[in-house]
Amino acid sequence: MTSLRNKAVKGIAILGVGKGLGRLISFANTLILARILSPEDYGLMAMAMVVSGFVGFFNEIGLGSAIIQRKETSSAQLTGAFYIAMFTSVILYVITYFSAPFAATFYDNAQIEPILQVLSLAFILGAIKTVPDALLVKEMKFKYISGIEFFSILLVCIVTLAFALAGYKTWSLVYGFLVGECFKTLAIMWLSQWRPSAGGSIKEALDLMKFGLTVTYSRLTWYLYTNASTLILGRIAGGAQTGIYGMAATIATLPTSHITSLIIQVASPLFSRLQEDLKSLNNALMKLSAGISLISFPVLIGMMLTADELVPILLGEQWLAAAIPLKLLCVRGLFKSIDPLLTQALISIGKANITAKYTTFCAVCIPSTILFGAYTDGINGAALGLALLSPFLLIILLSLTKKHFGLPIKQYLSQFITPITGCIVMSVVLLLTDYLLSMNLNLHIATVLAIKVLLGVMTYVLWIVYVKKDGIVLLKTVLKDLGLSDSKLDRWPFNRVEV
Repeated sequence: MTSLRNKAVKGIAILGVGKGLGRLISFANTLILARILSPEDYGLMAMAMVVSGFVGFFNEIGLGSAIIQRKETSSAQLTGAFYIAMFTSVILYVITYFSAPFAATFYDNAQIEPILQVLSLAFILGAIKTVPDALLVKEMKFKYISGIEFFSILLVCIVTLAFALAGYKTWSLVYGFLVGECFKTLAIMWLSQWRPSAGGSIKEALDLMKFGLTVTYSRLTWYLYTNASTLILGRIAGGAQTGIYGMAATIATLPTSHITSLIIQVASPLFSRLQEDLKSLNNALMKLSAGISLISFPVLIGMMLTADELVPILLGEQWLAAAIPLKLLCVRGLFKSIDPLLTQALISIGKANITAKYTTFCAVCIPSTILFGAYTDGINGAALGLALLSPFLLIILLSLTKKHFGLPIKQYLSQFITPITGCIVMSVVLLLTDYLLSMNLNLHIATVLAIKVLLGVMTYVLWIVYVKKDGIVLLKTVLKDLGLSDSKLDRWPFNRVEV
């Protein structure tokens, strides 16, 4: 168990470095593009991607997840899965290509049609990498995965920026996305060294589909409620407002999309190997959740409290309307940063049918909330509705995990005491600072942001180092697992605690 935990922790570190650098480059590129492209350009891409992404969930029919979850898979089974994925992708491409005019009619925007027809080429690329990608994850080859992720992001940024500067507007985002998908497919096929054989068995692969279809359904409903805002706002508010909301969501999910996604990528094979040892699974789940919250909570609260300065500085004056939805979506992000681990644990122990029921419930509640909020107060109303709904959904998910694998709820919630109390103290300091700066000084907005960020970071760090030390204990444990020597950890702030 210890070696498996160490391998998982090292996997998180390797993925974190690759994805972290990639995300920083991507975020910097987004800030540049925000000053070249308009909110409507982003809105058009978002509306087309919702349709493309929805259809794309049928692409591999959950075969990748089934391969990861199964302890053993035969060569014939893997090749059969590849054939099924390829056949499905071609059918989906044809359906999407000829259905694109209907999507354009729904959004009342003719530009959606050609964008969607080109984006749907990604279905075929996704099908090609289904099996080799799953094998890389199952074998925990995180160095390969990290490298592919980094270079694909770098390539997307270069291509997107080049086309944007050349005046291609929304199409710069389309071409960048496709180039990135093409690179990932080629790199995964090359590094995995897996190739389909002549002796593939469709019949054996269909056995994987029994599990895969349930996972696909869960992910499909998850995708629907996750992207319901784009679908509904695109119809009600139009491309520009959808683009503004989408940009706010992009910034609000930046900490969680990076930290949570890389931990989920490692947790998937880890949880699968622990599916028969529920005590160890619960311990791993709680430690990973604590690690996520320790970083994502203060970042999200910090962004919420500095949104008025953050938006105009990072994005420019044309994005000012993103400030209010950004604040509200940061509140939602607190819950969304931790709940994917709970659903992943359910899937890993073979309870994909339970996540299917949960995501079905979400697929009803979330779009209804967004629709009501959008009609009431546009993008601000939609964001407020999501912020208010999120804690109730987490309560339901926690009750399911307690029932099906005995997660100790009180112990689980206790993992968040340190980051929550640290965020409360940090919030008091920032709100007081904001009040004093607005009353007594006429500082430039960039200076105000710098002061607030500096004070926020200092307050939170000092809290977990000198007051609630369990956070720094967790961090020290992780670094020891990664192989750092005691001599290197015998420095501030780690010399304040004992592991």
